[in-house]
Amino acid sequence: MRAPSAAAPSRFRPLRVLLGLFALLWLAFPTHAQNLPDWQQTGINDFAGLLSPEDARALDAALSALREQTGIEGTVVTLTDRARHGGGTEGLEAFATRLFNHWGVGNATRNDGFMVLVLAGEREARIELGRGYENDADILAQEILRNTMLPAFRDGAMSRGIRDGTEAAIALIARPTAAGRPLGSPGNSWLERLFPWLFGAAWVAILGGMARQVWRRNRCPQCGRRGLETRTAPLQTPLPEGGHMVSHETVTRHCPGCGWSETRPRPLPQTVWYDPAGAVLRRERRPGFRGRSGGSSGFGGGSSRGGGASGRW
Repeated sequence: MRAPSAAAPSRFRPLRVLLGLFALLWLAFPTHAQNLPDWQQTGINDFAGLLSPEDARALDAALSALREQTGIEGTVVTLTDRARHGGGTEGLEAFATRLFNHWGVGNATRNDGFMVLVLAGEREARIELGRGYENDADILAQEILRNTMLPAFRDGAMSRGIRDGTEAAIALIARPTAAGRPLGSPGNSWLERLFPWLFGAAWVAILGGMARQVWRRNRCPQCGRRGLETRTAPLQTPLPEGGHMVSHETVTRHCPGCGWSETRPRPLPQTVWYDPAGAVLRRERRPGFRGRSGGSSGFGGGSSRGGGASGRW
């Protein structure tokens, strides 16, 4: 009987090579997709808590108007660092592109979305653009970072820098791109001219209906007078280990005429945990939350090839 040849184990060499490649890939990309944060809102995702309430409301309104009027999606994202989201070994540009594509910012056909990303702990910022933008948009993004955002960040005005930079991106990049986009065939040009008037008339009708509803709701149920005052405040739930949790806010309506008042809780889009000193411990998005305006079903599935600009301060 012939002894087994020393070359017999060579049959298993391809399998060992394949397993080795899988091991290398596993080590190189362990939890990238799993560690990326989930978006809370399509407009503002202030995970690092850098925006003031006033600036957050102004930016949310500006981004909502941009989306409704042009179809372009923009989002603002603040994070403390990249490492806790699987980006410790990659650069800012690669991380921003990966997050942009993971969320699918922008229309999937036009790819005209944009993301303003600020990493407070690493002192980095980036304006990431969808793959539908031309190279000139990269130059404009760099100018916005250099002349608007970074100087404010160096002065410690984080909220103002984010707001001014995002509004500049809307005005100088997003809206001109929408205005230059083909709107249809020449045979439909009369519809194009008529559309702004129809759009304006629709908005007047909507706002008129909302005003009537507000006018009716703003009447005191006790004395019948109008002019109820409305105040909101976070509803704090104490935690056993100290600190508190906020998942709702209280809405109080008060009549200055007769003194009638009513207070009701209202859910917030996210739950925030605070330590005893008042510092934010963590935030968690409420699954399925829809705001008073009906919310949003998410981004449009757009992607980026890495266009945009980065800066550090």
